[in-house]
Amino acid sequence: MVRYGKRSDWASAALPAVGAPLAGLALVVGQAALNANGPSALADNWAGTALLFVMMMAGYAVMVFTQLRYENILVFFGAFFLLFLGVTFIANAVSDQALHERGRTTACTVKKVDRREVTSTDSEGHTTTDVYYDHELACAEPRVREMTTGSPVAERGGRVQVMYDPLGRLDPRPAGSVGDPGTSLKRGAAMFGGGVLLRVLFELNVPPFGSGSGLGLGALRRRWRARRARRSLRDRRSSP
Repeated sequence: MVRYGKRSDWASAALPAVGAPLAGLALVVGQAALNANGPSALADNWAGTALLFVMMMAGYAVMVFTQLRYENILVFFGAFFLLFLGVTFIANAVSDQALHERGRTTACTVKKVDRREVTSTDSEGHTTTDVYYDHELACAEPRVREMTTGSPVAERGGRVQVMYDPLGRLDPRPAGSVGDPGTSLKRGAAMFGGGVLLRVLFELNVPPFGSGSGLGLGALRRRWRARRARRSLRDRRSSP
């Protein structure tokens, strides 16, 4: 592992610590920009939709898989969450900006709310369940008929203000949930920068973020196994 402080060390740390996250950011934000403002052909056919989906997944995959390089527990978990949240905030800022520029608000009555669960399984067999609420709407703008959110916004018969995209590129959402693009961008940039910084500190072996700090995932696993072995030995000795 390189020592920190030398110009050559910074150059060798740049590709995995900075280049990979920037590549992932470019893919995810590019997908968000094309989805909100790109050619209509991208959203009007399955090939364009698939391309945008692949761009988004590839962007997150670049960051997730390169994160496996960082065995220090502070960097592994800290950089992962900071980068993931940072990229998400920045991508959301792109969508929010598009809605602020051309979005319209319409008054709607909730006709029906359906709760839907989507379960996914990763490569290690861990399952994650996401809950969605599909709202059937009757709106002053007849083009707005449904809206999906992560929590119910109103019961049946309730009234809600919905912001929609006249071009149909972005999904309708509760008007109050559309955030300020500038704030989202600043928060996302700060989180993303923090995640990159943690990676750089690991690459430069800066304590306590370097590989020699004793906080590596492998070292922690060995300590845990040794502790279990000592506990098992004590139990055997104390048993009659």
